[in-house]
Amino acid sequence: MTSLEIEGDAEQLTADSVLAADIRGFIPRTSAAAARSVLLTGATGFLGAFLLRELLAAGLTVLCLVRADSVEAGRERLRANLATYDLTAAIAMERIEIVPGDITLERFGLSENDYRDLTGRVEAIYHTAAKVNFLTPYKWLRKSTVSGIHEVLRFACASSAPLHHISTTGVFSGQTGDNTTPRGEQHRTGPAAGMPLGYTKSKWVAEQLIAQARERGVPVTVHRPTQVWGDSRSGACQRNDFVWRFVIGSIQAGAYPRKFRLKMNLVPVDYVCAAVVAISRQDTAIGGIYHQIGPVAIDSAMIRDFIRAAGYDLREVSIIKWMKAITADVENVMFPLLRTTMLMEHEEQPPFDDEITRRFLHGTGPDGGDVSCPPIDAALFTTYAEFFVRSGFLPAP
Repeated sequence: MTSLEIEGDAEQLTADSVLAADIRGFIPRTSAAAARSVLLTGATGFLGAFLLRELLAAGLTVLCLVRADSVEAGRERLRANLATYDLTAAIAMERIEIVPGDITLERFGLSENDYRDLTGRVEAIYHTAAKVNFLTPYKWLRKSTVSGIHEVLRFACASSAPLHHISTTGVFSGQTGDNTTPRGEQHRTGPAAGMPLGYTKSKWVAEQLIAQARERGVPVTVHRPTQVWGDSRSGACQRNDFVWRFVIGSIQAGAYPRKFRLKMNLVPVDYVCAAVVAISRQDTAIGGIYHQIGPVAIDSAMIRDFIRAAGYDLREVSIIKWMKAITADVENVMFPLLRTTMLMEHEEQPPFDDEITRRFLHGTGPDGGDVSCPPIDAALFTTYAEFFVRSGFLPAP
């Protein structure tokens, strides 16, 4: 990115980070634990699908805002997404209501009567909808980010329902210098202009708007997972996850880059969703910021060992030779992400801290235990790889 692009981005990010004057605070009409009917955005995405499962498991009725022309079309979109992640059997469709709408439109594109009816029924909001694409520049994400969070905040105010916003620890990615101090829930984020990805910039802008809403008295909670991986029980993963594309692309090329600087904190999606729901049901937690992180960071050498343990014996080559192997096949899943890969290799990810989050998760798990994050090890990686083999995205080892 050139200095002119960074300067232009900085001006746009500043302009976009101003909250509309009509968004004002309110007192929730019910306690967090008493909420029974909730609105979920993004159920046709990866994390949203698993959050839907967790909300239903908590005994809640879920109204899913789905971008569709009709209720039936929205239901079919949701069914297809659930099937992608082996969730069909786990989801009670009769406890789901489809609301055809679009978060970027005024009143979600609903009529005044339908919008008013919806605000009267919803007691909490879980906002996961986002355009996740590492190749998309910020200027193309502005509408979904800025308009979307404004409309969701307006709906929260109209319904007097606390908002739970799913963000990302990527909001720290623009920082340079000290990469040894863990970034905790209250640590300063940004600066966004230096972030390499438009996606993380869009999430940073959303958090700026949310912070202003919180200052005005809107009960809005932010949840920041790290890199979200698959379900630790079924192995279901999203195909477009960056690390999995790196893994699958390397297997397709038959080569693995030696001494590649890739170190990421990976966290299973089922833990993220369990933590979000457990925290969202506590009145004292409303309005805070929480991190859902894995117990250890995973580096390139560990991923190489995981791949070998799963039965794939790749030859190690230099980074240059690995890149040549990737570019030799335009069908390779890493082919369109090579530039992003180089950017991420040169960006050292800081460690993260979740002390506040773990405090609120204490005693909230099954049988009074803690909701805790399972480690991503060779056994779990193999479970994930087996899902991709079943799905046809990976050849059997």
